[in-house]
Amino acid sequence: MIIIVLGFVLLVCFGLFAAPEISKKTINELNSFITVKLGFIYIWIVLISIILCVYLGTSKYRNIRLGEGKKEYSEFSWASMMFCASMAAGFLYWGSIEWVFHYMDPPYGIIPFSSTAAEYSTTLPLFYWGFSAWSVYLIPAVAFAFIHYNLKQEKFDVSNACRPVLGDRVDGILGKIIDIFFLFGILGGVGTALGIGSPLVSACLNKLFGWEDTNILRFGVMVLVTIIFTISAYNGIKKGIKILSDINIFLMLATMVFLFVVGNTVFIIKMQTTSLGILINQFITMSTNMDPVNNSGYTESWTVFYWAWWMSYSLFMGLFIAKISKGRTIKQLIFGGLGYGFLGSFTFFSVFGNYFLDQQLSGAYEMVKGVLENGGPTTVVDIFSKAPFGSVFVFAILITSIISMATNFDSAAYTMAMVSSKKIQLGQRPSKGLTIFWAFCLAAIPMSLMIFGGSLLELQTLSIILALPTCGVYVILIVSCFKMLETYYQNSQRF
Repeated sequence: MIIIVLGFVLLVCFGLFAAPEISKKTINELNSFITVKLGFIYIWIVLISIILCVYLGTSKYRNIRLGEGKKEYSEFSWASMMFCASMAAGFLYWGSIEWVFHYMDPPYGIIPFSSTAAEYSTTLPLFYWGFSAWSVYLIPAVAFAFIHYNLKQEKFDVSNACRPVLGDRVDGILGKIIDIFFLFGILGGVGTALGIGSPLVSACLNKLFGWEDTNILRFGVMVLVTIIFTISAYNGIKKGIKILSDINIFLMLATMVFLFVVGNTVFIIKMQTTSLGILINQFITMSTNMDPVNNSGYTESWTVFYWAWWMSYSLFMGLFIAKISKGRTIKQLIFGGLGYGFLGSFTFFSVFGNYFLDQQLSGAYEMVKGVLENGGPTTVVDIFSKAPFGSVFVFAILITSIISMATNFDSAAYTMAMVSSKKIQLGQRPSKGLTIFWAFCLAAIPMSLMIFGGSLLELQTLSIILALPTCGVYVILIVSCFKMLETYYQNSQRF
């Protein structure tokens, strides 16, 4: 399994080295086919996942405790590790800038740059980073935690969780293929996160020290992040990932509170309220709209991309959340994940996004012009630098961005090491050497793209391509989860 995944990484890196233009063209053609012809698969899977999450959290299985004893981690550390393992790397950048793209090119026939476009521009990020995203993580988390802590199986991998549906076939070639698909999904999803975070870091370095924002600088940023997350992953969850996650969340909360206070606080609160109302009112429409008549490409560029990105994270996050959720009931895991997940996304995106939107609407800074002429990262950092204590704030954003990427990567490397281990005893961790191996594999593809002139677009498209096989595994896993819980529940009722 390791050899096949390593071979894939080397093949992609070699292709980017030997024929970069052909390789990038192939990636883009595959992406176009998947998003246009098969995008509905992602739409339906995410919609059904939300429904099943609510059902599972309120069902007869809700009070099943995942493992014995008290909760292993506090609510703050648990929520922090979930955030930092999944979304933190994109919060600072996309939380500040995503509304610009929806404002310039809104969906649903909304007139660009209108007041309605402004209101929807800060609502759509809440939709993409909210309940829908978190729902695809939580049912796999229940399945993995139940297998490991309740059934006490030492084999902590994806294929084993599919046993209720596939039977003993998971012990052969089919099981290896499932685990390989899982590893491919992580390579695409986490690579995208690194590609999103590194431009913001290099823009901060350019503003603070005058270093030219080039691919070489971004490559250097990736090297630094790789070193940090390798050390953290080597030290494990309690001595590495947990500490980095706690530090990261404190820094992110501090930056959020700072912007809330120094910005137009009343405007931020009003827009938060308005966005929440639109989200509640239009949630079903947003979840199902595929624009088949106009074919504007908006759904493929945004909804399908985000759902594919979250799907590529789904099994990885399921395994990671399972590992940190010992002692919680199914209801606590489901509604804790949905609640903390949406609250965090709502808070960060509302404050950052509306702070920047106010800069545009008040005329204090031409955000749209800045993005079009100078690019998103440079524009974001430029506005940060104009806030009170601007240089200090930019430095805080720099450190937070680096730690965000590091925590995202070390969680992924740790999880990949768990899956590729033959077995992990209850309460134990995978080998440190295997964890470091996966840490370098995760960094290889985005670093190769950066060296040979690749862009964020290729990383995004790669995540969509590698997430497609994950969808099939995900469906099997969901069915297996409910079969396991029903068998367990029926047996418990007999005694």
